Amino acid sequence: MLHPYIMYIIGIDGGGTRTVGILTTETGGHLAQVESGPSNYHVVGEAETQAVLENVIGELREKAGIPSIGSIHFCLGMAGLGRAEDKKIIGRICDKLGISENRVLTHDAHIALVGGTEKQHGVIVISGTGAIVYGINTDGKDARASGWGYLLGDEGSGYDIAIKGLRAVVRAADGRGGSTDLTNRILNELELKAPDELIRWTHAASRDTIAQLSEIVFDAARSSDTIAEQIVDDATDELVCAASSVMKQLAFDRVFNIVLSGGNLVHQPMFAEKLRRQFARIAPNASVHLPRHNPAYGAVLLAQARL
Repeated sequence: MLHPYIMYIIGIDGGGTRTVGILTTETGGHLAQVESGPSNYHVVGEAETQAVLENVIGELREKAGIPSIGSIHFCLGMAGLGRAEDKKIIGRICDKLGISENRVLTHDAHIALVGGTEKQHGVIVISGTGAIVYGINTDGKDARASGWGYLLGDEGSGYDIAIKGLRAVVRAADGRGGSTDLTNRILNELELKAPDELIRWTHAASRDTIAQLSEIVFDAARSSDTIAEQIVDDATDELVCAASSVMKQLAFDRVFNIVLSGGNLVHQPMFAEKLRRQFARIAPNASVHLPRHNPAYGAVLLAQARL
């Protein structure tokens, strides 16, 4: 039975692909976890965002047996919530859901950092479909680099790696670049017969679909394809460059954590190891590791710290 005087925490990671919610006691004791569809309003619109959040909160309360949300502290992490206009829109949705107090609205990199490090400070390097580096120092100052979207940057992301792989194929076809095993690997994966068929495919494919081809680039790099290896090395350099900018802005003067997050770093050990080696050289006082918890639990920890 739940104690009537215990406060509860809901942490939500509201993504463009899925939404994860966790409910705990004020001390972090895990009571319930649910997963639902996307809730980023830039992707699904305000009405669907409200519906998904309402559903997640309702399912969490039902699983934990909590009749109301009056005693709940709430933290939502979502892309864009570092911007005032986005925070205003999501704040209005939260008001409609009855969450007008005891709430923290922040961006997705923030909750990923807190979940990944189990601390309120450090640096997170994210390479998924997109890429960003974000950090907070012990004085509470924060900084970011990259994360400008695939048209302006996101160097070191899955999309960046994949599009460079595709460009390597067409350069090889022209004789402007060296031959590469990426040609056969990518054409076979897409069931295409010739590089010129990539024009139609690329223009029809979504950003996420293109980004999935980064796995082929990593596979070719592991097989010692020189051009694929160079693409991965360039991606490593870009992420380290962004991290160096963040670390310089935050002037870490003691041991701190760097968490390597996102699908490319979590699921591609070779890629993560390349970053580890560079960070060992330029940031010897940093502890570099993979995430310790998921972003939704980072939202819980962030709400817990604000109690």
